[in-house]
Amino acid sequence: MTRPVLHTRRGTRPEAVLFVHGTMDHSATFQRVAAHMPGWTVAGYDRRGWVTSRALADPQTQMADHVTDLISATSRFPRPVVAGHSYGALVALTAAAQHPRFIRAVVLFEPPVRWLPWWPDTAPWEQLVEDASAQGPAAAARALQEAVVGHPTTRQSEQELEAAGTALIREMSDPALNLPTFDPTTITTPVITVSGSQSLTHHRQTALHLANLIPAGHHASIDGADHIAHVTHPQDLAALIEQAAAMDEG
Repeated sequence: MTRPVLHTRRGTRPEAVLFVHGTMDHSATFQRVAAHMPGWTVAGYDRRGWVTSRALADPQTQMADHVTDLISATSRFPRPVVAGHSYGALVALTAAAQHPRFIRAVVLFEPPVRWLPWWPDTAPWEQLVEDASAQGPAAAARALQEAVVGHPTTRQSEQELEAAGTALIREMSDPALNLPTFDPTTITTPVITVSGSQSLTHHRQTALHLANLIPAGHHASIDGADHIAHVTHPQDLAALIEQAAAMDEG
């Protein structure tokens, strides 16, 4: 199976971080975080279905495929810290639960763990995408972008929005997301779950409760941030990645 292309900036320090982006995003958005991590080896890739890896996805692509891609990428480094955002955080957490020997520590920003009891039956953004998708994939992509960013975005062409919307609908409708794929209480990897103080309530609750369930789990809140903290508060996220690496040393 063809894997996504891994983009790497080699550093002078022994630590490495591997970024996993969320839905409606791509690996390059973590460059702001990487800028606050001099000396680290920094790597990332576009998950299958997104931007440069768009052609690698098909209607059968599920969470398990993203986990396999991540574990394949971790093998290029000596046990990196994995930092995931949103859907990418869920990929990172699942990988750490299933393949702990490959991952040093994990930083998770607001993972959508839909099968946990406090996740709402119909989360606002999930309902938004479901409603907008009746008008086509591009409409679904546009609606979610506006909800997350807070204002209309015009950076993408209609063709790009169509492709992004197709990937968005595929990921949000993946039935595997509603089924438990790991037990948080058995995860041995050090984990920092992160939420923004301005994020949706169920995103903040999920991050906090996960930290309480994971034996080596800790929770951090980024003051003033919402769901795109890796863009708006990159220095805070970089500091938490440094903290996660130190947790493993302890």
